[in-house]
Amino acid sequence: MDIDSQVTLRRISQLQAHPDNEVYNSGLTAREEAALKASIAEHGIQEALLIRPDGTIVSGHQRARIATALGIVEAPVRMVECTDPEAIYLLVAMNEARRGEEKDLMKKARRVQLLYERWGIRPGRKSVQDAHFSRHDVAKSLKLDDSSVRRLLKLLYLIPELQEEVSKQTIGLIAANKIAALDKEKQSEFLAAYRKAGGNLQTVAIEKIITQLDTSPDLQAIRREKQKRVVNGKVERIKKDLTWLTTVPVDDEERQELGKMLRAYAGYLGVKGGPDGEIND
Repeated sequence: MDIDSQVTLRRISQLQAHPDNEVYNSGLTAREEAALKASIAEHGIQEALLIRPDGTIVSGHQRARIATALGIVEAPVRMVECTDPEAIYLLVAMNEARRGEEKDLMKKARRVQLLYERWGIRPGRKSVQDAHFSRHDVAKSLKLDDSSVRRLLKLLYLIPELQEEVSKQTIGLIAANKIAALDKEKQSEFLAAYRKAGGNLQTVAIEKIITQLDTSPDLQAIRREKQKRVVNGKVERIKKDLTWLTTVPVDDEERQELGKMLRAYAGYLGVKGGPDGEIND
């Protein structure tokens, strides 16, 4: 990759947008649009556009568009000699540097995927089989944490219609990750149920639809195992608490109240104890 340091003038009508710009980068907000328009109207284009020899813009799409709308016919440019993958990398990197965090989760997910591919990182654990880069480097580059990188990558398993819902922010990151765990057919069924319910649902409502849809034996077994681990953890905590209670003084009233609670809970579990079928104090 070689970026020419020399700045020249080029007719904007001879330039064209990069075909993947909208895949990775969102348009300007109303505030950003107004600020950039006012700046260009008063001072012109202050920072040169980066373009490839064929006139494809790598950085400066919004500057070129607004300048054209203002009647400006020429723009300062710097030439970039690069491969197609390098051009896409610059497309993302320059936009990230100029405008900061991308709000569209799907575009952000594609940026993560781009860096994985460019740096030769294979999805998986943080300690990936790569001598130079890891998921942590991607997270640092995009100003994210490692868990966000993992979650963003999972969005790419969504069918296109659901990816659009994520882009529109009607489905959040956590809920989208749960949907992405479904196969494509179940995702289509989810989409139909989601739209029938009016869309823009809370995470709890989305989880309910997922539970109703995915009744595969493997998933049910996973859920039962997960619930078993949760119950076992709570039982262990209860045992520790009861053991602790035997080491501290307890007055008669507290002892009676505790016994009453234990008998009620034992009845709920169907546990019997003592000659009369109840747990004794």
